Amino acid sequence: MLPGDLLIIGIILGVLISYYLFKKGQSYLAKKRVLKAGRAEIAARRFLESEGYTVLAVQERVPIITKVNGKPHKSHIKADLIVQKGKEIFVVDVKTGEVAQKPASPDNRRQLLEYFLVYRPNGVLVLDMDNKKLYRLEFEIDFPSPKGMNIIPYILSFCAGALLTYLLFKGGSIR
Repeated sequence: MLPGDLLIIGIILGVLISYYLFKKGQSYLAKKRVLKAGRAEIAARRFLESEGYTVLAVQERVPIITKVNGKPHKSHIKADLIVQKGKEIFVVDVKTGEVAQKPASPDNRRQLLEYFLVYRPNGVLVLDMDNKKLYRLEFEIDFPSPKGMNIIPYILSFCAGALLTYLLFKGGSIR
């Protein structure tokens, strides 16, 4: 075997070992995140119950179908917790780390707005488990009117109906 052959075999073995170790490291970190999230979720339930909330659901999934050019794509939206306090129902997103302290940041807002539109609660709560702080978010959406909608036919129809009603029932009696 030539020295060049040993170099190539060494490079290939080095790449394979590096890849294997990288994947093991990713798997370890993913398991660690899942365990931390699980512990945070249990602590979140206890915290919310101590604050007077009743836990209605955990990890509730709502199936959705997104159609792209008419072709359906199945997926789901999953909220951490659904809770109730009094007559109000909330979706709770349990967060840890810096992201929890910025509930209105664009990335968080998109996710929370998605929960709001899918679950239709009274509000969305972000629970910062590191600081035991609860943020209540509510969305007031002023939907724009459909563009290009011509309201004149509706106004004319209303006026014609009102005129016809007036003519038929003039003075409270039918002629």
